[in-house]
Amino acid sequence: MRKTSNSVLSQYRGALMGISIILIIVFHFTEDCHYYSYHFSGWISFFWRYISSSSVDAFLFFSGLGLYYSMKKRSDVRSFYIRRLKRILIPYCIVAVPSYILLDVCVDKTGWGEAIKDFTFISFFSDGDRLYWYIGLMLLCYLIYPYIFQIVDSARDAIDGEIRLLSIVSAITVLALVIALYEKDMFGNVNIALLRLPVFIAGCFYGRSSYEKRESYWKWLILFALSGYLLTMLPSGSPIFARYVTGIFNISCCAGIAWIFSKLSMRPVIRILEWFGAHSLELYLVHVTIRKFMKGAAFHTCHLRYELVLVCSSIVIAWILQILVRYIKRRVKNEEFNCLMAKKAFEFFTLHSS
Repeated sequence: MRKTSNSVLSQYRGALMGISIILIIVFHFTEDCHYYSYHFSGWISFFWRYISSSSVDAFLFFSGLGLYYSMKKRSDVRSFYIRRLKRILIPYCIVAVPSYILLDVCVDKTGWGEAIKDFTFISFFSDGDRLYWYIGLMLLCYLIYPYIFQIVDSARDAIDGEIRLLSIVSAITVLALVIALYEKDMFGNVNIALLRLPVFIAGCFYGRSSYEKRESYWKWLILFALSGYLLTMLPSGSPIFARYVTGIFNISCCAGIAWIFSKLSMRPVIRILEWFGAHSLELYLVHVTIRKFMKGAAFHTCHLRYELVLVCSSIVIAWILQILVRYIKRRVKNEEFNCLMAKKAFEFFTLHSS
């Protein structure tokens, strides 16, 4: 019987990211039900307590996995930064700039200074503003990735790679414990991002395993069984324990889904999920923005009719946003090309005139 290669997660990465963004939207619904104590029972209560926002961990894991493939294909660091910053900053600016102007300047009357602090993530550390926290975390992940890639790619073998991964995760965990012990307020603000760095780094290491098509897929069964057992200990008083357990469980479930996709003919379903995966960044930005304004206007999305409006409008606007982002990226690329050609022409005429 042919073994399942670790590359199966990369093969279905788009569909799995589509599942993840859908589950994040579901989590926000359960979170609203909990906040307003509205129909908070049954599967809604179960999802909020045990699944929670762990699909964000899957996003980060698959981002790290995909970045390894990207860096192996094109190792130029400058090009890497330009491509990744364009991908995340263009849609972020389109959505966040008008949102913070409306929220801080027009509605809350806190002024332009507060809007700038929110936009630049300063208030994430000082005040715990979490509206677009994921964007700030991804910018940090992109910033450190070339260094992580060197650590991953220089590992001698799989065991050496796992030791390096455990060392980095242990260091981040110790840092989180120190902050939680001595700076409780800051930990309350940043733990949502800090405790997810390990799963991104794990994705970077798994990227190499996937790229080299190693056959160690059986490890996911162990992680699934272990994390499933540890889930029975939730809710836990330790946010570190809860974050790690739910994250590992979610990603091991993704591995199981990828295995099912590889064994069954489900192309129509996969194509739909891949659409959501391809629009995941835009969906996230649009969804959290519309949700914020709807809650502020007392259209509580714990009610199904408002939730349907939120979901449908998010899908449509995210699709439009991606079209706009592609248009801007093409214009920027053309401008860069024109500038390069003008520079070459200037150098040519300068050389020949002399």
